[in-house]
This record gives sequence, structure tokens and C-alpha cells, in this order.
Amino acid sequence: MKNKILRLKKISLKITLVYAVVFSIVLIALNGSVLYGVKYFLVKQSIRQVNDTSKGVSDKIEELEKNNLDLQGKDLLQGISPKENIYVKIIDDKGNTVNVSPGWNISMPKQNSSGKALRLEKGERHLVYKNNSIDIKNKGTAQLLVVKDMEHEYHFLKLLFIMMAISDAIGIVVALFSGMFVSKRILRPIDKITKTAQSISIQGLNKRIEVNTAEDELARLAKTFNEMIERLEKSFESQNKFVSDASHELRTPISVIQGYINLLDRWGKEDREVLQKAIDIIKNETANMTNLIEKLLFLARGDNNSVKLEKEKFDLENLIDEIVRESNIIAQNYNILSEKNDSVTICADFRLIKQALRAVIDNSIKYTQEDGKIIINSSVKADSVKITIEDTGIGIPEEEIPNLFNRFYRVDKARSKKTGGSGLGLAIVKQIIDIHNGTISINSKLGKGTKITISLPLK
Repeated sequence: MKNKILRLKKISLKITLVYAVVFSIVLIALNGSVLYGVKYFLVKQSIRQVNDTSKGVSDKIEELEKNNLDLQGKDLLQGISPKENIYVKIIDDKGNTVNVSPGWNISMPKQNSSGKALRLEKGERHLVYKNNSIDIKNKGTAQLLVVKDMEHEYHFLKLLFIMMAISDAIGIVVALFSGMFVSKRILRPIDKITKTAQSISIQGLNKRIEVNTAEDELARLAKTFNEMIERLEKSFESQNKFVSDASHELRTPISVIQGYINLLDRWGKEDREVLQKAIDIIKNETANMTNLIEKLLFLARGDNNSVKLEKEKFDLENLIDEIVRESNIIAQNYNILSEKNDSVTICADFRLIKQALRAVIDNSIKYTQEDGKIIINSSVKADSVKITIEDTGIGIPEEEIPNLFNRFYRVDKARSKKTGGSGLGLAIVKQIIDIHNGTISINSKLGKGTKITISLPLK
């Protein structure tokens, strides 16, 4: 039954059936308990009637014996009415009937005197009886047999059972219809969510699900769905912008290469100087394209979580000293130095960390005037190391700082083009720091310089 319910396709039908099954079980158990309780009460009542009748007759017998009256007289059992289905018989020690109440039509097997009220199921008859021994003067011992026929009580129980069975059937039908109504009403917002989700496409990510004012689970589901669509919309916008910017960046070197190919086709064969110049520019643009494509591939691998870290333990102070030496050789007109570095060993990808630090310093060089200062320091903080790279460059407007890690973003597009920037450097730096579970932040003031802080875990 459970497997059949689980195989049903509609949730509303599952809820309806589960609701109906649970309601039916509860209703049947409740009615069964009531029926059992009523039967228990009627049996106890019959036992009490038998006990009361037995005691009443015994008291009368004692009274008659005191007055030397005959036990066979009609007055002894006069108060016992067959309408209540209670019957009394007095039997002497020889098995002869001394007295019997009116309407006795019960065939009872021979019973020993037990002094307790007992039950006897005999065919369709349900009896409660009590057999007591009594002493009769000058006649020995006799048996006082009191029987209660529970015909009326069991007839009532049968009617009650039929009524409860009918009420169970009606209850199950009502449970099915009410369960269907309730489930459809509850799941109506989910249908709206489904229809909205089906109508959403890449071109229509601006659609949202209407959220009701009630703070229930369905409202939270709708809000979560809307937030997911909003994230998808931003992601697609970012992806489209990324593709557009990448196409634009690649179009420029391709156009340059195409132009010089045409130049070679016209004059390069005869003019050696034109040929050499064209070849040099084509090589340069090809190198730029290769560099750009490698950066794009690295970012794509980061998006897919497919960048493989080759972690190793190394001395961070030695790495910083190495970067400072190399940077001073490349940019001899700048003051690149390290003032304070804590001696610390970290576990990270040496190549990527060096790439990130070099990218930050290269960025500082591009936007710092000649004879400017670039300082790289490091310090250990608890279970992490903090690296700061501070320059005395032109600075960055405060409103531009949140966008600096976006791909292809340039604060000054004309200046970035002049310095050969693609707008991917800081995006790659942030990705390298992120995959090392580190953090990076930027503080800058126009005309005073920029400070970039990188925090990396020691392990």
C-alpha cells in the first residue's frame, strides 16, 4: 500500500490518500474503542444485576426460613420480571427444581456453585450467570441459579456496530474529498511557482513569483525561488558581459594582425623594413592574445572548481624577497622594497601565490609615477598570515573599489589600454586567494595611493 502511494505522480493525490488512510485508521480505532467500551459497560452492568438479584433472593430465602414459609411459593420470585431478561431457579441437592421465575426458557449445563458471576456463550445466546449454594432448614443444601440473558444488549451492540461502520464509510469518503480540497488549496501556490518556472527562459529572467504576505513555508519557497532567479539573472548578465568583453578584447589584436597581413600582402614582399615591422607586431599581438586566452582559461577553470592546487610548504619571507628582487630588475625607475616580514612557513601553491603577488605589484607599477614607492610587508596573525602591498600611486575613487575584482573592469579605460591592461589581473588574483580559502581587500585614496591586504591561512 505504501509503495503504491509513493508511486503516485501527483503530490495532491498522495496527500489525499495519506490523509484519508490516517483519518480512517483513527476513526476506526476510535469507533472500535467506543464499541469495546460500551460492550464492557453492558457486561459489567449485567454482572451487577445478576449479583444484586442473587443477593436479593438470598435475603428473601433467609426471611422465609425464619417465618417457616414455603420456598416454593410464588411470592419468593415475584419481583423478578422476564422483561429484564433475568431468570432465577432454585434446585435442591437431588437436582429437582424447587422454584423458578416466570419465563424461564434457558437450558443450562450442570454448573458447580462458584459464588461468582460468570459468562457463558451458547450459540447466539450470551449469558451471565451466578450459581450460589444456600442452606435450607431440614432440607439440606440447594443451588440458587441467577441468569441474565444479554439478548437486548447484544442487539444494541449490533446496531451500534452497523451505525459505526456506516459512519466509518462516510468518514472515509469525507476524508477523501476534504483531503483533496485541502491538498489542492495548499498546493495551489506550488502550481503557480511551477507555471512561473516553466515560463521563465534565458530571455525572460526578469519574471518573479508573487509572494503572499503569510510567513509560511510556501512563502519562503517563493522568496528562495525569486532569489535564485535573481542570482541566475545576474550570472547570465555577467556571463554575457564577459563574453562580450572577451570578444572585444580578442577583436583588437585580430584586427591588428589582419591589417598587417593585408600590408604584407601589398608591400611586404618588396619592402624588407615593412616585412620585419609587420612580423614583430604580429608576434606581439599573438603573444597578447595567448596571454589573454590563458587568463580566460584560468578563470573558467576556477568557475568550474577544476583548478588543481599543488600545495607545498615554503618560506613566505623568501618568496617576498625574490619577488622584490625580480620587480626591481624589471621596473628600475620605481622604489620596490620590503620593510618588515615575519619569518613564517605556509602551505600553499607556490606558483599561484607568486603569480598573485606579482600581479598586484605589476598593477601598482602601472598606476604609480616613476620614483614612486611600492612596499610589500607580511605579518603573522594567529592561524593566518597577512600580506600588505602599499603604493604611492594615483589612487582609486571610492565608488570604483567594489568593482575592481570584476572581470574586464577598468577604472580608467583609456589609461588601462595605454598600459596594456586587460582588466583581468585583479579578478585572477581574487580567484587565486579564494581557492586558498583566503581574503583580499582594497583601501585607496585619490592622489595618495592604494593598499591591498591579502590574508592566507597558514595550513
